[in-house]
Formats: sequence, C-alpha cells, structure tokens
Amino acid sequence: MRISMVIAEAISGLGAVKTAFDMAKALENIHETVARDRAIIDLQKEILAAQAAQFALLERVGKLEKEVTRLEAWDADKQRYQLAELAPGIFAYSLKEGMANGEPQHHLCTACYDADFKSFLKRETWNPGRCAMIVCHGCGWFAYEHGSADPAHKGLRPTPYRE
Repeated sequence: MRISMVIAEAISGLGAVKTAFDMAKALENIHETVARDRAIIDLQKEILAAQAAQFALLERVGKLEKEVTRLEAWDADKQRYQLAELAPGIFAYSLKEGMANGEPQHHLCTACYDADFKSFLKRETWNPGRCAMIVCHGCGWFAYEHGSADPAHKGLRPTPYRE
C-alpha cells in the first residue's frame, strides 16, 4: 500500500512538471504583455507545486528507507532467539546459547517479537498472594507463573508503552 502511494505521488509530480513544460511552450506564442505575465505567474505556481511534490516524495522515500533499515536490523537480531517454554503454557523467545554478545540471558515477549518489536519480559511479584508473574511492559501482556489472580492485581497490570 505504501509503495502504491509513493508511485501515485511520483506520477502526480511528473504531471505537474509536464503541465509546466506545456505552459512554457505556450509562452512562445503569447504577444500580449498582460497575458504573458499571467502565464509566467501560472508557470511559477506549477513549478512550485512540482517542487513541493518532489520534496514530499523525497521525504517519504527517506522515511521508508529508515524503516527498511530498521526491519533489516531487527531481522538479523531475530536470528539470535528461539521459542522456549518458560513455565507450563508460558512461551517466550529466549536468547540462544552462544548468541549473548555480552548481554545477560533474557526473554522476549512473543506478541511483540511477532510485531517486529523487541520487548524484554520481566519477572515480578504481585501482592496479595505473592504471585510470581512474567510481564511485558511493551504490550501489557502478563502471565501467572505461580499463584492465582486476585482482584487487587487489577491495579498492578502493566500499562503498555507501545501501541
């Protein structure tokens, strides 16, 4: 969808340039000063519109290039992890052995990982009940590793920091 928008913007910019070129050719046949001045002003407007369209297109391409770079880096980083069961029925992506690169052992949220976002899981204790929790503050996911839900836990649920 993004690529089609970029193509549409490029075609629109080319259309403005063509219009400006056609107007410039028409200037050769204008003899009247007022008409020529009006045509020059219209030509300048078309040139400015073409430049604005080109600038917007270049800005969009720059943003897309940054996104591609980010995704390529994330794709390479993804290879360092494998799906593991932290507790019965609780899965996460764990750092593969020998892939630490100086980092401590850690686990990533499966939902965030699948959304191309690296979010570390955190172990917490929720009271009452001293429940052992596994929590993702990236998306708000949590699981009870030991213990069970309590109405007082509602206020302890993580607020996601990403959408």
